[in-house]
Amino acid sequence: MSSRDTVYDDTLDVGYADDVGLSRSVSLKKASTDSAMTEEASQLDNWADRNDMLLNGKKSQMLLICFSRNAPVLPPLSLGGELVPVTTVAKGLGFIFDNKLSWREHVKSMVSKASSRLHYLRLLTKQGMSVQDLVQVYLSLIRPVLEYGHVLLVGCSEEQAASMERVQRRALRIISRGGRRSVPTLPSLKERREAAAVSLFKAMLNPEHPLHDLVPAQRQSVTGRSLRNSHNITVPHARTKRLQQSFLHYTIRLYNNLP
Repeated sequence: MSSRDTVYDDTLDVGYADDVGLSRSVSLKKASTDSAMTEEASQLDNWADRNDMLLNGKKSQMLLICFSRNAPVLPPLSLGGELVPVTTVAKGLGFIFDNKLSWREHVKSMVSKASSRLHYLRLLTKQGMSVQDLVQVYLSLIRPVLEYGHVLLVGCSEEQAASMERVQRRALRIISRGGRRSVPTLPSLKERREAAAVSLFKAMLNPEHPLHDLVPAQRQSVTGRSLRNSHNITVPHARTKRLQQSFLHYTIRLYNNLP
């Protein structure tokens, strides 16, 4: 979407292949009357028209992420002459976002998809496939479903983490034929999530990394003093548990606790 400008500088415009996403942060008091997204939708329509395209409003979605008990009613949006339906859950690039950013529906979908693939393990086990090959089937066909973009889930709830771990335990139980034969010990999905998150954060410390601007300053640069933990990264202040468990906050704590 590099050929299209937004009306407002603070509107986030994300495009990938044929997917386009527009987002804005608006105060609760102004949300019901704010016309910025209506203007952005009109701008997007004009851009599509200039490029001989027609946007499908019915296949688009408007998601209001609001943590207030009384969510405002937003002004309607239209694209391609069609009203954009309002939803409480939206999917983009393989992720399912709900209006509370809870990851509940996303994890539920992942677990359901991965669980359905356990059927292949049962069939192959009955056919006499070796333990080693069955483990490889799990690692290549089932575990990737549970680990798609898993660094973002590093701070997910204990309940969500447990539901994913159960899929792996079920897979290993199928391979072992109910414990009648030994299987290799695999690292937990949580261990792998945390390791992947720390690995990404270390890469983000490089000034050339595209996400480097998200990295807070080291404590020494903030305090001006050389302390024992001066090379630790300052954890941004968070007033809510939701923010405390987000990727950046959770991973910085993991990074600071490295030996």
